[in-house]
Amino acid sequence: MQQRYATFSLLLINITRCVQRIKNVEMAALGLKGREVQCLFSLFQCREGATLKQLCEMCGEDKGMMSRTVKQLTAEGLVFLRRDGERKYRNPILLTKEGEKVAEVVSEKISENLGRASCGISDGEREELYRLLGIVSENLTEICRAGSAL
Repeated sequence: MQQRYATFSLLLINITRCVQRIKNVEMAALGLKGREVQCLFSLFQCREGATLKQLCEMCGEDKGMMSRTVKQLTAEGLVFLRRDGERKYRNPILLTKEGEKVAEVVSEKISENLGRASCGISDGEREELYRLLGIVSENLTEICRAGSAL
């Protein structure tokens, strides 16, 4: 059991570190930060835009971090908030024309790196891997909700 935990934890830590490092390197080439990848990618997939709350859910980020990311991307001219009358909240965030170009590059980089990362894994194996990781993720989420500690 201890070896399973060590293997599982180290694999997840290594994968997370590598993904962060790749995002940081790829985004630095575009003058952006790695934390902006998921936001740009999500908005690129969701052409009608998304509210801050929806972006938080799509990106797996808390409201504070996502708000800072959107603020930075707005300052860089890559996203904008479409105002709907007097409403302050629940307005959609959309990509600007420049943001669409950058997000397309980000999407291409993601596809390229995912292809390289899954080299040697068949489509069926990848689907099974994601299915199993989904189960582990749901189980760990339930443990966290129940207040149990590992």
